[in-house]
Amino acid sequence: MTAAHPNGGDCPSSAHRETNLRLRLRTPEPFLALFSIIPAVELVEIAAQSGFDGIILDTEHGSYGTETLPALILAARASNIFPIVRVRCNDASLIGAALDAGAAGVLVPQIGSIEEATHAVRAARFAPQGNRGANPWVRAGGYGCSPRWFETANNETAVLLMIEGPAGLEALDSIMGIPDLDGIFLGPVDLSHALGVPGQINHATVRAALATTIARALDASIAPGVFSPTATEAKTWLDCGARFVAVGVDTAHIGFALGNLVQDVRSTAQASGRILD
Repeated sequence: MTAAHPNGGDCPSSAHRETNLRLRLRTPEPFLALFSIIPAVELVEIAAQSGFDGIILDTEHGSYGTETLPALILAARASNIFPIVRVRCNDASLIGAALDAGAAGVLVPQIGSIEEATHAVRAARFAPQGNRGANPWVRAGGYGCSPRWFETANNETAVLLMIEGPAGLEALDSIMGIPDLDGIFLGPVDLSHALGVPGQINHATVRAALATTIARALDASIAPGVFSPTATEAKTWLDCGARFVAVGVDTAHIGFALGNLVQDVRSTAQASGRILD
């Protein structure tokens, strides 16, 4: 279904068929997400109405922390979009807090070894698969009203690890062998710095590393994800086999759209003989 857009187009449906993020990431249908560094309920709702499958609430680079997550996660759940939290660092308390607040999954940055990867995965799983702190009275547990939560949480919560440097690439095969890992996520911006070509995300060295890693992840039955700042880049990596693409950041999209809007208005005014200062 689509809804009428005020500019004459249609708004894509935000409905997705799967409510379990772990299962959703195993399907061949591309999973499209948006990085959000603006802590606004309205932005979460707009992302859902625009048709994104997930929104990545970015507490690593966004100017907000765990205390802001509940309202944003609630907005995502109510809008039928998967809330994924990028935690600030590979800290068990941050991972647990994000999941207790109701996140469908966590994205853990700067993974460079099998030890770091194992730590992150275990922090997101209840015993015996992990060591996540158990409290049934949190939002994710229905405030104590979901008696089977401990039985289902491990099977529904997705864990995605960010590979952003040469150490992570070198340890990739062992990392992907960790039980209960759902996916790896590649950050081309950080990788470009780590590989000696800072900021050049389209450099041949960076693109080769991404393509090779995506192929290895698919061979290991792990969902490969990539950050893509534009639709063109997203299509490139989807064609390469990526299952999960984060298409840019909310601030960049808003800035670009507003800039184009102003330019269009000024161009129209100039064409009609009126110059706007």
